[in-house]
Amino acid sequence: MNQMAPPPGSRAARQRPKVPKAIAIHNFRVFFTGSIISVPGTWMQMTAQAWLVLELTGSPLSLAIVTSLQFLPVMLLSLIGGAIADRFPRRRLMAITQSLGATQAATLGILCLTGTISIWHIYVMAMTLGIINALDAPLRQSFIGELVPPAYLPNAIAMGSLAQNLGRIIGPALGGVVIAAFGVAAAYFLNALTFCATLTALALLRGDELQPRKYANKQPILTQVTEGLSYARNTPPILFLLIATAFIGLFGQNFTTMVPLISTYLVNASTAEFGILNSCLGLGSFVAAAVMTTRGAPSTRRILLAGVGFGIVLCAISLSSSLVFSGLLFFFVGAAAVTFSASMNTSLQLWAPPEMRGRLVSMINLLIPSPIGPVLTGAAASALGVGMAVMLNGLLCCLGVGVAYLYLMNHRRRGTNFEHKQPEPVAKVSPEVAPQPGE
Repeated sequence: MNQMAPPPGSRAARQRPKVPKAIAIHNFRVFFTGSIISVPGTWMQMTAQAWLVLELTGSPLSLAIVTSLQFLPVMLLSLIGGAIADRFPRRRLMAITQSLGATQAATLGILCLTGTISIWHIYVMAMTLGIINALDAPLRQSFIGELVPPAYLPNAIAMGSLAQNLGRIIGPALGGVVIAAFGVAAAYFLNALTFCATLTALALLRGDELQPRKYANKQPILTQVTEGLSYARNTPPILFLLIATAFIGLFGQNFTTMVPLISTYLVNASTAEFGILNSCLGLGSFVAAAVMTTRGAPSTRRILLAGVGFGIVLCAISLSSSLVFSGLLFFFVGAAAVTFSASMNTSLQLWAPPEMRGRLVSMINLLIPSPIGPVLTGAAASALGVGMAVMLNGLLCCLGVGVAYLYLMNHRRRGTNFEHKQPEPVAKVSPEVAPQPGE
């Protein structure tokens, strides 16, 4: 006898479909644990690096140069990193990039401990880390699709965002404590140790439970990059995501530049109050990431609302001189940023063919955060003032989402479906064995 459907408007009818939890799958659980340990170390090293540069030179320009050298390789090599991620076994490559990251951190620790560190060492090591990150980021993001079946992918990506934002909150605070108690060298050595958590996790994965993947054809790397760009350009749902992401990444998500400018010139914040604003931003990001773990596959409506909301809150921030109100707005802008980026990332990976996933997610790393954005924001702040610059950034974010929406509507009129196929629901989850798609 068939069960009757719940009456419309009833509590049962209004209940949200249960989201399959990726943490129930052994391989994802192991990898997530490694990330929770490793990510705070990355943020701790960033704190130590900024402290060390200013201690050695006392020059804000030197700090800007280090930041540029670290992000320049990401801009230049991300697409190549994505092609490599599609061409070779990702688990093996990630073990190499994580080992190189540990070596880079340990090298800086040794230089600090022996008192031989110079600014040129930091320049070289910053560029080295940028190259490693350009290769590692598309590997790490596209590898999630091998850890879980498609039905679990939205939750798995949201959990990854949760780990990143938790590390963003814990890492700088931990870095400050370690530097104050034991010195900068200890922060570098501790970060080197945290890489071992990811290496251990990779070693403990069950190879027979990894999801099958397709490898890209063994064409020249640049041909593969061109193929990925061509696929994105000719696939309306993916190009829609990238248009919105380009505007948000270029004009919105350059918080390392905007937060100090806003706190100094709009709020007139002290050092402690500057820390409060950063904490509000991190807390909003963390809360949004936690909420996203309870949601299923994203809709275009969620992506559009998050993008527009992000731009509107930036405009509101540009008009505020109150620490309390600005802190509240930073909470919401952090939440909107994570909701947008996690939804866009999930949607793109659900649309991407498995053999092209690395190349497509590498486009996200190229666009968010944009290395050009901070320069544009700084130039606009110098010419127009900080308030007008932030307002302009918010308006341009809204404009970009509007352009993406018009593109969406144009192709919907032509019959293009922008809602990806929903992954098959999983009726019963084994805590140890990952179910195969369709089970």
